[in-house]
Amino acid sequence: MTKRSFAAVTGTATLAAALVLTGCASGSGSPAADAGDPVEGGTLTWAIAAEPSCFAPAFHQLLSDRAVIRNYIDSLVYQEEDGTFTPWLATGWEVSEDGTTYTFDIAEGVTFTDGEPLTAVAVKVNLDYTRDAANGSTYAGLLGSVSEITADGQSLTIQLSSPDSSLLDSLSSVALGIVSPVGVELGDELCAIDSGLAGTGAFVLGDYTRGDQLTLTRNDDYTSAPESLDHDGAAYLEEVTYKFIPEDSVRIGALKSGQVDAISGIPALDVAGIESDASLQYLNGPRTSMPFGFTINADAANAPWDEVTLRQAFRDSFDVDAIVESVYRGEVDRAYSYVGGDSPEFDESLVEAWGNDPEGANELLDAAGWTERDSDGYRVKDGERLTLDVTYDSDSIRDSRDTLIEAVQDQAAKNVGIEVNFTTPTWAEVSTQIAEGTWSVYPGSFGKVDYANNVIGVWGGFFFAATDYKPTGAIEAATQAANALTQEDRVAALNTVQQELVMDEAIFVPVAESTFQIAARASVGGLGFDYSSANPDGNYGVWVAATE
Repeated sequence: MTKRSFAAVTGTATLAAALVLTGCASGSGSPAADAGDPVEGGTLTWAIAAEPSCFAPAFHQLLSDRAVIRNYIDSLVYQEEDGTFTPWLATGWEVSEDGTTYTFDIAEGVTFTDGEPLTAVAVKVNLDYTRDAANGSTYAGLLGSVSEITADGQSLTIQLSSPDSSLLDSLSSVALGIVSPVGVELGDELCAIDSGLAGTGAFVLGDYTRGDQLTLTRNDDYTSAPESLDHDGAAYLEEVTYKFIPEDSVRIGALKSGQVDAISGIPALDVAGIESDASLQYLNGPRTSMPFGFTINADAANAPWDEVTLRQAFRDSFDVDAIVESVYRGEVDRAYSYVGGDSPEFDESLVEAWGNDPEGANELLDAAGWTERDSDGYRVKDGERLTLDVTYDSDSIRDSRDTLIEAVQDQAAKNVGIEVNFTTPTWAEVSTQIAEGTWSVYPGSFGKVDYANNVIGVWGGFFFAATDYKPTGAIEAATQAANALTQEDRVAALNTVQQELVMDEAIFVPVAESTFQIAARASVGGLGFDYSSANPDGNYGVWVAATE
């Protein structure tokens, strides 16, 4: 691998690194097993809950997609476990004193797996396409501060309209990973595995059987690993297979029986059994993810839930602590905000500020005119039952979250007379509703996020893109946070965002802190997490010991 120089950074880039550094937790679980020294060759088989929704970084929709995509897609910069940023496809960068101009040196001698060379122009083509909202990428908002991108040889300059404290964080993500410029204009057609999608990554897309499995083969010409990793050159493993097994018990059974080598998504009740098995290892990822919760459509299309008092009543209708404890038995904490509880950007004033207040919720519902009950005990008004439609695409359900929702469903009915109609359609159906603005409630989390751009991009640019209602107060405060030049100003702005989303507008009802988990045979070495997303990492540094 070519030795890389690393330019010192100043201005908002330094702030971004400091913010992430203080916000990262190293994860928990039993220590990784000692699989000995790395072993060249061999294969590894994963069992994962969800089949990828799309194989293209700019168009994937599921968090779990990123663990697969990272195998064949590299990013401009690499996010370390401590939250700092180091060279990857960019060998170094400089930032202007006012934080509005970033100049990157793009690595020389790197090629995509279709033979195209990596150049500054190739990177520009990728970023320009993604940031153009007309092209439909969910992640256009990550580049919302960019006014112009220019390329000259191996030099790439990104000009911002205003400082963006999260730009390096965004550029380290799978979502802004770089694909061959030959295929960029195909847009979401790159989601198909036979589209010609090519990255610079350590593996290449191989055989794929929909509904069954995906095989990745080693890129023997790989030379562009992050400089800070323990080795360079090609990956250790020759081949990696991902089997799609949605049932938790089946994945765990496959691991224990030796049918697979590693799994992701381990229910809390199964952790103790895995940790007590000397032949297995368990890793719990960093608590840098946005917590799991309910995002509620406050638009008139979702009436009567466009009334804020009804949303607040739902928020306070159930006992979050009791539900989370009953489902996770102490393995997962309840959440209070869309910001993870371990983050220095978490607003401590939200602790005990909401939830488990059926009396107050009933008063709000009475005041809103929902005073009558039908024969099933649900509130009615003008002959209509007070129903909240919660749709959670089946591919995204993990960590017993369906059980969480069912517990909320039960308490909302018993405590205040709200009917929660919980369904699990396909992602295609859910995404169509969101695109049309006709969705009601989506339960989920969004992985490791920059908390400012997440609001701008996900709430402002995704959930409410097609609705008349806009979370204006939250978006304005998030924009202030993204443009902040000091951590103090950023935290103050993000506190306003949290108050808007959870308390004032109640369009996000947090439920549980979110982490990803890995369980594997003790013979597997090098497992870990992608700290740009908190997902299980790709398999570049993974190996399997010759014998158990």
